[in-house]
Amino acid sequence: MDKTAKTLIDFTSNLQFSDLSPISIKAAKARIVSTIAVSLAAFDLEPVRIVRKLVQRVKDAPAASIFGTLLKTTPDMAAFVNSAMVRCLDMSDTSVRAAVSHPADAFSSILAVAEAEGLSGEDLLLATAIIYEVQCRFVEVVPYNHHGWDQTPVVALGAALGCSRLLGLAEEPMYHAIALAVTPNLALNQTRTGKLSMWKGMAGPHGARGGVFSAYLARAGMTGPEDVFEGKFGLWRQMMGGARFDLPIPVDFKNHVFAVQQTMIKSFPTRFNCQVPVFAAQKLRAMVNVNDIESLTIESIRQAFDRWVALPEIWKPETRETADHSLPCTVSMALLDGTITPHMMDTGRFKDQDVLDLIGKSKIELPDEFAELAPETRCCRLTAKMKYGETVVAEYRRSLADDIADPGWDQAHEKFMSLTKDLLSPNTQKKLLAFVKSLERKKTVAPLIRMTKLDSKR
Repeated sequence: MDKTAKTLIDFTSNLQFSDLSPISIKAAKARIVSTIAVSLAAFDLEPVRIVRKLVQRVKDAPAASIFGTLLKTTPDMAAFVNSAMVRCLDMSDTSVRAAVSHPADAFSSILAVAEAEGLSGEDLLLATAIIYEVQCRFVEVVPYNHHGWDQTPVVALGAALGCSRLLGLAEEPMYHAIALAVTPNLALNQTRTGKLSMWKGMAGPHGARGGVFSAYLARAGMTGPEDVFEGKFGLWRQMMGGARFDLPIPVDFKNHVFAVQQTMIKSFPTRFNCQVPVFAAQKLRAMVNVNDIESLTIESIRQAFDRWVALPEIWKPETRETADHSLPCTVSMALLDGTITPHMMDTGRFKDQDVLDLIGKSKIELPDEFAELAPETRCCRLTAKMKYGETVVAEYRRSLADDIADPGWDQAHEKFMSLTKDLLSPNTQKKLLAFVKSLERKKTVAPLIRMTKLDSKR
């Protein structure tokens, strides 16, 4: 067993629920509420409809439920479909450091296993802390995106470890779960280049499915290749050109700030790095008549947007997947409408002529001052030159310290109520929020899943 795997296994095996601080538990609950909200809101999106067609009903345990329908299927397939719902709105929480993590992609994996195995709310919260810590600490130091790789193996790694803990795997089978999750799931970052396809929202779910499958394989006795990280053809050599990384995985949990406290809960269905620009656009909109803008300069983070600026697709997006990653498009929509909602994306607001006209008046600059602050602080400055000669500037910043300071429950609560108001009854909304709020006292997660049933007449 190589050093990296041993570090991850020791952490996953040793962490206890009692090690979690009250604020980290509250942060985990907030992210669970946010995740369920975006899942249900994505139920009818085309990529989700496509993957739901592949679901086969199972009657024998272990089985897990599909959100919305409660159809029972295999845990790995439930993880895939439910995770697809998590990702398709591009509204789940995110961590961007040396690379990008959408840790909630793996949540459906641990929820499926917790349901299938009859586990408790406390078990689920502990596994949530594990999947966040594993994924976020990996992307904190490993810049795999810049080497041309996508997020799938990191989601698979987090899911495999979270599920292994839920299944009670010992050290050796837990190692095999890691190897079986990582080895077959390297994914090309072509997924997020050029005109983005539906697979943009499926790459993480594919990892979630792989993590569940690998954990069950390992429990059944399947072995995986040795030295999956540090071996001759292991992850570090194949993915990172031979560079090796020490993952900042904690061994002492006293006063530790868990990764589940550090992700940003999204307010808009856009790429993580477009969130701050949308807030900046809202600020500018309150200061000007948008129709009087003659030209617009958008300044933001070089690390986030440098490779996108020259792509013609972001200046005239044809798909929602491209639009929600487009800096000029998201800023323009927010300036015109004051916000960005799932409905706007569903109806192709990004194709409307007034949006395209404002995009045409825009240019992007990526200044050194913002690059030096990132990723600790995300910045956006908008400079509007008005028709009558006036120049108006609006700037918005958000830091990692801002993310940590607020566990996010109030934001998640508001987000849940907004996204599910036409999907769940007020009584069900109230019950679901109350259930999550006291999750550590629940003997089973089954009632939580039952509350995701959508009204077929909606």
